[in-house]
Amino acid sequence: MEHGDERKRILFVCTANICRSPTAEYLARQRFGSEQFHVRSAGFLSADKSCPDELQRVLGGRGVSVAEHRSYKLDQDTVTAADLILTMESRHVLDATVLDRRALRKTMPLKEAAREVRAGDTIEAFLDRVNAVRDPQKYLSVMDLDVADPYRKRLKVYEKAVEEIEGLVTKVLSQLS
Repeated sequence: MEHGDERKRILFVCTANICRSPTAEYLARQRFGSEQFHVRSAGFLSADKSCPDELQRVLGGRGVSVAEHRSYKLDQDTVTAADLILTMESRHVLDATVLDRRALRKTMPLKEAAREVRAGDTIEAFLDRVNAVRDPQKYLSVMDLDVADPYRKRLKVYEKAVEEIEGLVTKVLSQLS
């Protein structure tokens, strides 16, 4: 990001950064452009992997190309730079805090963010409100906040995951000011 960039930095995180988080990143960029938010994605596994053919087909059908995407391994600098980190699984919240213990305050599952966001929220106000009442220990066991991983599954599973992620991303980013 260039110096002086005032856009809020939103980071989408999944396990490998080849299915769910790039889907969120590329759909967010397509739907919201880059005026208000700087979006990117990352994962916890090795870098430089491409998205599966099935995902490329599903997103291609929506006018989104991820052919050039290469996975990016999450690191401390990326976690620290983000204003809001939206994960695809509950456990990813705690995994991100291993890289930067201060990350907990700005990290939550995408599904939780979609449930909690309100129209006109700034990222700061949203995080203040959510953090006032949340218990981070729930991320050790709450599975209903996870977006199912379509990796190595049938095309229908990819279609369902993309549809779910698109709905969640649209809900969250359209509410934030």
